[in-house]
Amino acid sequence: MSLATIFNEFYRFIINNLRRIIFGSVIISLLVVGGRYVVNRIINSDTIESYNYLAHAYQQEPASFQVIVTMEDGSLFSTAAVFDDYFATPAIVEQIEKQTGVKFGKWLQAEHDLEMYKTNTFRGGLAGIRDAASNVITLRFLVGQNAEENLKIAQAYANLLKNNKLPFLDKNTVTIIRSPEIGEMIPIDLVEDVPSKETLTPFQTKEAKGSIIYGILGLFIGAMLSIVWSMILHYRKHKIGYAFDYTWSINDLHFIFDRQDSKVTLDKLIQTPSKNDRVILRQQKHQEPHVQELISADGSKYGLQTASLANLDSDHLPNEIVIILDANLTDKDWYNEQRQLAELYQARIKIIQLI
Repeated sequence: MSLATIFNEFYRFIINNLRRIIFGSVIISLLVVGGRYVVNRIINSDTIESYNYLAHAYQQEPASFQVIVTMEDGSLFSTAAVFDDYFATPAIVEQIEKQTGVKFGKWLQAEHDLEMYKTNTFRGGLAGIRDAASNVITLRFLVGQNAEENLKIAQAYANLLKNNKLPFLDKNTVTIIRSPEIGEMIPIDLVEDVPSKETLTPFQTKEAKGSIIYGILGLFIGAMLSIVWSMILHYRKHKIGYAFDYTWSINDLHFIFDRQDSKVTLDKLIQTPSKNDRVILRQQKHQEPHVQELISADGSKYGLQTASLANLDSDHLPNEIVIILDANLTDKDWYNEQRQLAELYQARIKIIQLI
């Protein structure tokens, strides 16, 4: 069996079943993406809830105030991180929540759920940022559900500083140089250290990329499954549709003829060489009109025509047997029977499949 023929026939099979394959691919892709979405929502429910919380909080306007801390020797305190680390402790958060009536403590756990820990380059929703040029410390709050809540929280922390109730300050003096207000006070070159509307974009991009990858994977799997299913449905049929529906010997002549091509070509395929004692096999009940006319106009020209080798006289010994197959019309059982009978003759076997 020629590999080139099989590849061509498989390509024709794909084209003939293209709608089913595309439909199956799209359905499987949607199921894969949808299944991934549902599973992610179940497995990562806490993470998704945290993402949604921060996505809303980071869309709001922050509230800020600025301070300078003067130490006993007159120098300026320069460690801003100690402020937001202390402000984020559970006891202080709970205290501020009671004073303001605003529940915002969830923000820190939400950032941890998304692995957004405080580092030198990211200070989180409650941040202390020092301007290296002036040693002014900006305390920024982006943890509430709206700008007004952020302002209430900022004012409560400012009052905490005014009362000097911070254990790490000791005898250092805190001076609020800019009162709490809504808006950004952090210098433009330090804005990247704190969250904003764009902070969660990588999470969105990651989710989108994951959906695209799974969608493409679903299309591929869907195409494979659709092809396999189409093959199963096809092999359940009793008719010959493609060259891979039957077998032939390496010594056989095998041709595939397109009905759209010239009848002269089919005529040559059947009658060449013209001097052969030829038997033409074809299931009579399925003959196409134009082929019937072609091979029956002059019987002696082509050879004996019959529906079965079993009909031949026992003393008739042809030197060529032509088996004509009509795609989607000829029975597989008929072909197998005729192929077995043909093996009993010392004759060349020529198979012509009409598509």
